[in-house]
Amino acid sequence: EDVAGPLGVADEIYFGMPESEHYRLARLEDAPTAGPMPEMPPDLPMFKAGPMSTFPNAEFGNRTDVLSADIPAGGKVSARAIARMYAALLTEVDGLRLISAERLREVTAVSSTGTDQVFGNPSTWGLGYAIGGLGPAAQDSQTVFGLGGVGGSFACGDTATGIAFAFTKNRLTQDFNAASELSLIVKKALR
Repeated sequence: EDVAGPLGVADEIYFGMPESEHYRLARLEDAPTAGPMPEMPPDLPMFKAGPMSTFPNAEFGNRTDVLSADIPAGGKVSARAIARMYAALLTEVDGLRLISAERLREVTAVSSTGTDQVFGNPSTWGLGYAIGGLGPAAQDSQTVFGLGGVGGSFACGDTATGIAFAFTKNRLTQDFNAASELSLIVKKALR
């Protein structure tokens, strides 16, 4: 409430959405795939954590009890709401700045780098955010901080440009290709 209200997005971000508001959500759907994540080796730790049948899918995400539950990392949000929150991390938005410029530098400084022990990919982290953009040059974008979500959604801020970006979708994929392509289009348009 202290963040969403002043940013004008209180009705666009929920952690445990009241059932009376579920009609506002787009129904999730699973994108067709060639298997359970064919580009990832079958011996990844994430596949050892539980059977693929327990991984989130559209059927699970559309359930009334799931939509109403306050599940960690299970927010129901609009891209506008997330982008405004990232913008308020970068600078003042409608009189609200979430953290100081000094704290932003601390949060977005690289604190660890290496191979992700769950997914097996190279990863770089600040304090709570992944560092680097999307796509083949992700590691070259050290001014970008953000997080991806289930199904290929993505949100970030760029300390060099001051741009906040968020992409949400209802067609769940196992990659971030759509978010990567859209972020490149946005970057080109803003040059």
